Amino acid sequence: MRTTVLHLARLVRSAVKASFFYHVEPTQHQPAQPTVSPEKTPVPAHLHGDALAVAAELRGKKLLLSDLTKVFASWPTAINKHANELETLVDSMLERIVTNERKLKALKQADFARLMSLWYPDAEWSELKVATAYSVWIFVWDDEIDGGDTDAAINEELAQAYYKQSLAYIHSVLGLDERTHEAKPPHQNMALFADVGDGMRDVTDIQQRQRFFGELENFMLQVGVEHSHRMAGTMPPTEEYMNIRSGSVGCAPQIAMTDYMLKIRLPEEVMEGAAMKALWKETIYICLILNDVYSVQKEIIQGSLLNLVPVMFNDMKPDSRKNMDAVSRNLDVFLAETMERFEAAAEELGKIAPDDAQLHGNILDFIKWCRYFITGVLYWSLESRRYGMAKCINDDGTLSIVL
Repeated sequence: MRTTVLHLARLVRSAVKASFFYHVEPTQHQPAQPTVSPEKTPVPAHLHGDALAVAAELRGKKLLLSDLTKVFASWPTAINKHANELETLVDSMLERIVTNERKLKALKQADFARLMSLWYPDAEWSELKVATAYSVWIFVWDDEIDGGDTDAAINEELAQAYYKQSLAYIHSVLGLDERTHEAKPPHQNMALFADVGDGMRDVTDIQQRQRFFGELENFMLQVGVEHSHRMAGTMPPTEEYMNIRSGSVGCAPQIAMTDYMLKIRLPEEVMEGAAMKALWKETIYICLILNDVYSVQKEIIQGSLLNLVPVMFNDMKPDSRKNMDAVSRNLDVFLAETMERFEAAAEELGKIAPDDAQLHGNILDFIKWCRYFITGVLYWSLESRRYGMAKCINDDGTLSIVL
């Protein structure tokens, strides 16, 4: 029975990979371009369908967010001792793979070094270089599709080729191909991923690298689904969006590197257990919520409505959909519920192997890193010029974000 199930799963997976992402039919709702008053930010010209309608409704509205630093006040946060060296490393990596001067300047101003220092406060330099190469790469790789200003961003066929070529190269440099050969980077940004493969291949086992690759594969698949919605001008319902965004936010591959970064190896029965899977899911959900609320202004300006805030707004009943206070309340509820589930999963994981001091300690370190990961996203998102949230912070710590 198990063999049959696995065979069916592989067939389904192969069918999905063959087309790589499903096609979303364009919405029939094509409202006219609204007249824009001088004091309001124009709706991006390439928007259409439901996405255009939602953008027009949201324009000029204000989203009030709670002070989430208070919500996470008891969670750990720290800075890596190599924080200064990371700044030089990040800039050099960006210069290797970004030739557009405007983009390069913006990416340098994002301060990814600060993010890496917050995410990995205890990491040594050798592992930190690998994690930084991966993190810089995934931001740049994703911007090629998400930014809306490249050929792949506006053409589904080119986007599909971009995903497939990237995945094939990743599979090769992680040492997962049956035959060893020297693969050439299919895109300029992929050259940086070679640093990741070189760093991980000899110090991780095949299961770790396969898990990492599987999460990257799902990430690219869901980025493709988002892109298809964007091209069609459609807005998925909130539940469907959360499933898509859980993959496209790119957190799962980062979590898959955790045992490598901590220099530990948790048993497969722990890694594949229900408690660990629940911890991963809720870590991703929390980061997803934080990323979406702090990046919503930037994304709408770029013409991307595939964000939790517009999706929630669009999903509300007609009599309440113009009420941004309701969106704020829903976000608070979403976050509170997933934090409760995170704590429940952490508690279950903490009960494993109490008599094995090393294993128990490694599990607790994994849980602690997930907290570092979340607080890193929180504080970096508030500080980084990438999202411009500093200008939105009120005296009481709440945020007022004009959309």
